[in-house]
Amino acid sequence: MPDRDRSSDLGLSAALRTRARGIDTYGMVLRISLATTVSYLLAHAVSGSPVPVFAPITTLFVVQSSPFSTLGMTAQRVLGTGLGVAAATVYVSIVPITWWSVFLALLASLLVARLLPTGLVGQLQIPVATMFVLALGPGDLAVDLWRVADVALGGLVGVAAVFVFPPRPRLAQAQGALSAYAAELTAFLREMALEPGRHTAALPSDTRHRFIGTSRHLRVSAGTARDAVGHALESARLNVRARGVEHELDMLERELRWLTRLAIQSRSLSGAVDRLYDRAGVAPALPVHMLSGLMSGLADLIDAVARDGVDEEAHALSDSMADDVRLAVEVTAGSVDVVEALGSLTVLGRIEQLRDIAVAGAVPLDEVQDAPEDELAEPAPRDEAGEKSGVTASDDSVSSAIERIRHLLSGSDS
Repeated sequence: MPDRDRSSDLGLSAALRTRARGIDTYGMVLRISLATTVSYLLAHAVSGSPVPVFAPITTLFVVQSSPFSTLGMTAQRVLGTGLGVAAATVYVSIVPITWWSVFLALLASLLVARLLPTGLVGQLQIPVATMFVLALGPGDLAVDLWRVADVALGGLVGVAAVFVFPPRPRLAQAQGALSAYAAELTAFLREMALEPGRHTAALPSDTRHRFIGTSRHLRVSAGTARDAVGHALESARLNVRARGVEHELDMLERELRWLTRLAIQSRSLSGAVDRLYDRAGVAPALPVHMLSGLMSGLADLIDAVARDGVDEEAHALSDSMADDVRLAVEVTAGSVDVVEALGSLTVLGRIEQLRDIAVAGAVPLDEVQDAPEDELAEPAPRDEAGEKSGVTASDDSVSSAIERIRHLLSGSDS
């Protein structure tokens, strides 16, 4: 069963803000071509307009890769174009067509367009339709009414072209984007395992480790994955070929949330590692070889869960890693330098957090803790130097990491 009702995400307001997506398949090319041709033939057969261009042009713009997005684009197109054609038709019958009347018409149409609760495509339909009418010039009342009717005809043909035999939901594309996101995340963790301790000289205070650049790029991958999952959800909405895919859609959302939480915590961890290692002064209490082993183990665990789910292998990797974390805590806590020990223990707390999230897998969305919507945006707070570091770190996350270390220390004492 799904964890939440998706109707609130894909309602009327969302439809009116639908944005056009790229023509990404040959099937879309053929579908748009056929639908526009049918619209052209119908307009010539039934329309009373001397130049029935609005029907095929409307169809050309409204056919999308899913029924929901097609309905959204149709609503935007018909609303915008209908308003533009109707208003401009009245305008040209009263005002002569000169440079200043064209300017005033476009100015007024753009001012009205910006008030529409639609996306940019829907808003631009008003000035575009206005220009068409200005170019065609005034006509009699019947012609004017047919111009508006042609827009509706083109929209209906576009809707029929998608609803009669809609494209399959874009599940495979979303899963591919999530797999790429997971692969980049584990590659990032392995990069963090290899770089610390490899620099021959201490890094200047204004120089970052190379893995910080990878950390920032993860935000791009996160956006790509979110867009792909959103497209998959949208493509299944009102789609007769989407029966029985509710579970797959639910799992896509779960996996996206799981990877997002892992990425946020990993980026926070990278900021802490960047500040501790390869810097002038006292070396971190956590030996670099232990850090490297833990990061590699974490990457292996995430790889296993992303590939096969939370199975026996994943639990075995998690248990082995938990033992390594406890050993690292004991070694770090025995450091004579309290300040450096605290910094290293915070790193270990973050690693333990990541291990817990990783082995939990893609849990139901209503069971996820501390994963509000603002996490999905992965904000980049300021680092200790007051500059943007591209690493998310929150006080709650640090407090949680410290609590985990206290638990591990109490367990080792007993």
